[in-house]
Amino acid sequence: MPRAPRSIAAAVITLAIAAVPLAGCATYEQELQRAEEHFTHDEHEKSLATLRALEEDWSSLSTRDRARYCYLRGMTDYRIGFKADARHWLAIALEIDRESPGALAPSEKQVVEEKLGELNQVVWAGDVLPTEEPPGTKAPKKVTTTKPEGEEGAAEPAEKKEEADDSPKPKKKKSAD
Repeated sequence: MPRAPRSIAAAVITLAIAAVPLAGCATYEQELQRAEEHFTHDEHEKSLATLRALEEDWSSLSTRDRARYCYLRGMTDYRIGFKADARHWLAIALEIDRESPGALAPSEKQVVEEKLGELNQVVWAGDVLPTEEPPGTKAPKKVTTTKPEGEEGAAEPAEKKEEADDSPKPKKKKSAD
């Protein structure tokens, strides 16, 4: 009889160890579900943050959940305006569905094909760069102000540098001599 508690303890430990990977998968699925809830409630920034946090573990997801992840990530990027990223993730979602038919729901597949076609036209027209610059990375332009004439310490307007001015110049008119 003293052996029974040991075998029960061993069985409990074995079951607990076997359940650990399943708990991890449930967590990934819960995170994906949370991202989807944010997406459906038009909380796109929250959805994108959740999906980005899940990105490094996406290989742990099932094929269906990978397709769902790519669909949500692509559509979230699309709605925020990250067109290059949206195109990337929607293309992956479509590829997963081609390799595993039914990975995307028919309505999702239709949306993916529609948006991907739209984004491809934008990219092929040259309207979007392969990688988009995140907001706030450019230094703000310096603005100089002048004081009204006659006021003491009136500042002279800053000289314009020819090389810094990228704006188109009007063509000079030819004089009729």
